[in-house]
Amino acid sequence: MKTTTPIVEKLSHIPDLPGVYQYVDHKGDILYIGKAKSLKKRVRSYFQPSANHNYRIGLMVSLVHDVLTIITNTEAEALILEAQLIKTHQPRYNIALKDDKSYPYFKLTIQEMYPRLFLVREKFEKRSEYYGPYTSVRDARKVLQLINKFFLLRTSKMELNGKQTYRPCLNFQLKRCLAPCQGRVSIEQYYEETQQVRMFLQGKYKELIKKLNSQMCKASEGLEFEKAAKIRDQISAIERTFEKQLILSPASEDMDIFALHRDEGFAGIEVLFIRYGRLLATDFFFFESIEQVSNDNLIGQILNRIYMGDSYVIPQKILLPFSYSDQEDLANTLTEKNHSKVSILVPQRGHKKKAIELAYRNAQAHLAEKKRQHSQAEEVLRKMQKLLHLQHLPKTIEAFDISHISGTHTVASMVCWKDNKPHKAGYRQFKIKNVEGMDDFACMQEVLARRYRPDTLDEYPLPDLILIDGGKGQLSTATHILNELGIPLERVDVIGLAKGRSEKKRGLPRSQNEDFEYVVKPNQKNEIRLHRDSTVLYLLQNIRDESHRFAIKYHRNLRSKASLHSSLDDIPGIGKQRKRKLLQHFGSFTNLKNASREELQKTPGISHTIAQQIYQFFHESPDSQEGKRSKA
Repeated sequence: MKTTTPIVEKLSHIPDLPGVYQYVDHKGDILYIGKAKSLKKRVRSYFQPSANHNYRIGLMVSLVHDVLTIITNTEAEALILEAQLIKTHQPRYNIALKDDKSYPYFKLTIQEMYPRLFLVREKFEKRSEYYGPYTSVRDARKVLQLINKFFLLRTSKMELNGKQTYRPCLNFQLKRCLAPCQGRVSIEQYYEETQQVRMFLQGKYKELIKKLNSQMCKASEGLEFEKAAKIRDQISAIERTFEKQLILSPASEDMDIFALHRDEGFAGIEVLFIRYGRLLATDFFFFESIEQVSNDNLIGQILNRIYMGDSYVIPQKILLPFSYSDQEDLANTLTEKNHSKVSILVPQRGHKKKAIELAYRNAQAHLAEKKRQHSQAEEVLRKMQKLLHLQHLPKTIEAFDISHISGTHTVASMVCWKDNKPHKAGYRQFKIKNVEGMDDFACMQEVLARRYRPDTLDEYPLPDLILIDGGKGQLSTATHILNELGIPLERVDVIGLAKGRSEKKRGLPRSQNEDFEYVVKPNQKNEIRLHRDSTVLYLLQNIRDESHRFAIKYHRNLRSKASLHSSLDDIPGIGKQRKRKLLQHFGSFTNLKNASREELQKTPGISHTIAQQIYQFFHESPDSQEGKRSKA
């Protein structure tokens, strides 16, 4: 009797409606996520005998065991849902982006009586204004530093209602704040300062400089020369800032401009972010091993990556180098999200076409640089395989380190390197559970056993190389536990990186009195000495140092949490909020401990019952009673 898979049975029952489809294999893992105007037509098209798939898609179709569908009301909803599901599940056959960064923006809280300006990456609020994006946090902070220096907006987070006053902070003493917290500035004057910041962020520097020139002349005529000099410096700083920005739209438009360049299995997409007609920032997305992926698929992944999240200010226009299959749906979706018209265009002439050409030249340059870096990284890995006589090309490396102080708060770290780059998603932290005291060998055994136990290897496969910080003793411990787990050394390379003794101890001249590092391997008596300037040694040291840093960071966090534990944490009903209110109200732990019941009750948020519990804890506990008896 012929059996059929669930996918074959479902093909005739898939609805002719918009939605999202998910292909899964026989283990239930998601292979691919896509959207469609008609789920029935799109899904069935993959399984037609006449379908002309490339190798990549053909392989994916051969692995499909079942299809899951989610019906949506509109194509726009399907577009948004597809992006969310891809981000959550990261299916194997969807194009994988190397990062999931969000862009920093300036947030101006215009809904507040005295607005503040600061950098955010959070979900946006409709009542605030946002300026950006900035692809470089360093550049954004420099701009914020400039604004804080010459525009006197407050930086404090306290809520100001214009009635209650507070003591001004240090910024007021440094003449970098108008001190609205103390009521030293009118709402009108503060609003004028806010308007100047808005003009600066909107690129309206001519109008801003004109207004500042008028203020400078007025201050000079009133013999306020110090104020006039400060405004003069402010004008110079603004002019220097805007001189560096390239004007790409004479109409002062907000646009995002895309360009795609491919070369020998690699591809790069350049994005120019134009705000108020000026080039504000650029970004570059790099892809490798995408011979079988279409241009439409590549550009679609980036468009979804940028615009389908909550933390992005959508521009008026999006310029593409070629027509995109879901161009109309995307434009409608973004218009709905933005509550204003968003146009997606493929310019053929004029300044918009020149802007696309500029983006393309940048894409060419950046892709060439990425290819060069990729080639160098692979060359280092091949050199490592040759010098260390490894069985596998070490594309994936996992390194371990133990951290503790006198055997307390013992932790371990594991860092992961992929293709000669840190792979932060593969980092792991371990709290040692079964070892007491200072036994690094036992700690390493526990960590390796937890990381490489058989039931985890399906989800987290073995690396090509395991790097242990230490010599033959640590390496022997590692190989022993791997053997116990049923992982022979033929499946994975294991090495140790150890520090050598000073040459001075060997009786050599002072000029050669330097420590060295060497590599040890299982079942190999002699150490492997690498040249001090070797790129292979540098890579191993870099990975080892990163594992050491990661372990120390985790260890410090645990110690910090332990040290922050106070007696208040032992009182039932006292959580973080009440603990903070008590310490703020009394100013110190000593004052709180000596407070009476009546004083405790005056603390905001502390009821009569809670005040009674706190008082009894400090004054009627067994320890306090024992103290009274000893004094008697």
